[in-house]
Amino acid sequence: MDEILIDRDRIRDIFVGIKPYFKDKLGKYTHQRISGDWHFHGLGFVNGDMTYVFGINIGFFKVSTKKHYSHVGMNLLVRTNGINRELRLKYRDFFRQNLSNWISDAEMIYTSDRGGIGSEFPKYRALSEFENDEQIINFLKECIDGMHKIYPLIAANPDKLFENVLRAAPPWHDLLVQIADEFSNQE
Repeated sequence: MDEILIDRDRIRDIFVGIKPYFKDKLGKYTHQRISGDWHFHGLGFVNGDMTYVFGINIGFFKVSTKKHYSHVGMNLLVRTNGINRELRLKYRDFFRQNLSNWISDAEMIYTSDRGGIGSEFPKYRALSEFENDEQIINFLKECIDGMHKIYPLIAANPDKLFENVLRAAPPWHDLLVQIADEFSNQE
């Protein structure tokens, strides 16, 4: 498979193209991360003293031994270590069950520079599979649509699993169940 080089200007243009769709289906980004292994925008969620519990990320990832970003897509990361491991594992199991038809590869392990360890549920495609940026944007829309499909399940709040989960951005009062309920009705 050929290595595809994608520069920051092109990445920015793709993000500009997909951002309104992401916001309309899932909500506003809470953060951006850039490293040699990834360049993504994310929608993170916290739960009280547990801090970060899971997040939805869209962007470019290095998932091979290549020197540059090799894949594009989305993932959902669930932190499984830290305070209240039992509840964290319930989040992981919820997403494991409800994203099984969405993911493109096997569930992976993720680690963060802040000590987080958990499960990564990926939906990626190699950059070499795309002929142009419009195809990349259409694939990202497909990723977003798949994630959007679980919002009604989150809004139903089974066993009060998402009771105190908040969007990880100021003013720190956006409840995930309310976000999921509001965006569930978006076409």
